[in-house]
Amino acid sequence: MSSGARVITSIAEQTDPKVVPTTGWTILPNITNGLTVSNELTSSEMLSGGRIAAAGTVTGGEISGDIEAELQYGTYDKLLAAAFFNNWIVNTAAPDTLVIGDIKKIFAIAKDFTDVNVNHLFTGCVVNSLKIDITTNDLVKVTFGIMGQGYQHSKTVSFAKSPAVVAPGKAASGLSIGTILKDGVDIGICVESFSFEIDNQAEIQKCLGDNLYGGNILAMLANISGSMTLAYGVASHDLIVNQLTGATVALEVPINYSDKQKYVIKLPQVQVTGDIPSPSGTDLATIDVNYTVVNVSPVLEKHKA
Repeated sequence: MSSGARVITSIAEQTDPKVVPTTGWTILPNITNGLTVSNELTSSEMLSGGRIAAAGTVTGGEISGDIEAELQYGTYDKLLAAAFFNNWIVNTAAPDTLVIGDIKKIFAIAKDFTDVNVNHLFTGCVVNSLKIDITTNDLVKVTFGIMGQGYQHSKTVSFAKSPAVVAPGKAASGLSIGTILKDGVDIGICVESFSFEIDNQAEIQKCLGDNLYGGNILAMLANISGSMTLAYGVASHDLIVNQLTGATVALEVPINYSDKQKYVIKLPQVQVTGDIPSPSGTDLATIDVNYTVVNVSPVLEKHKA
């Protein structure tokens, strides 16, 4: 019998998806690790003189799952960069920045059930999707959607060799959000929630031969979107009315961890949609706004102390 409290996730960067790293492992703090493997059995259609089907043959497989965590400052910077398919642009006198790119990063991820010594390894892992969720009464959450190319398991030892323990980073909540800007000025209305999502729409390329989980993972057109819940008023009406013309607006959301340390999500051009609210007499009037990033890459800034 295993306890969820005894599951340890570790991660290491890879250069070759077929080579298991022997160094560079770190423990990855998380809420849940949904990485799993599934194989496809194909049944034979051959007749054998009876009515009982023959045993199926493994003809394919898939490695995927979400890793959910609290967005601690600095803890997930490598995975954030992997979701953007790029490297951080490091600046000395200015914030570090991330924009959408074409640099694929791959990782080995170990998922160990330490109390029963059942150990799983997923290799060639790519961050296909990213979601950041901000609400008024919770910590800021981040979810990384993972796709992989290789799987191993062991009932003797972990594949993660001497993983380093990462000191907990600072957490942020809905109370940590600074002034949200629309077109460079205060949005001027209560924002109840905000989400930001990247879907790289990655595809796994499979080839004939020893290629059970795929030979390559390729990112397609990035689909970048999100949502906001706003109090209904003149400012939120002025935002949503842009859907009548397709005009774009700029949004900026700061996530503060201290006076100087923060992430800032900058969306230079988004198109918005939303319905006129229809509250009852006992409801707060709010409007759900969906947005899609167009033309210009979003920018994630990391402000340092």
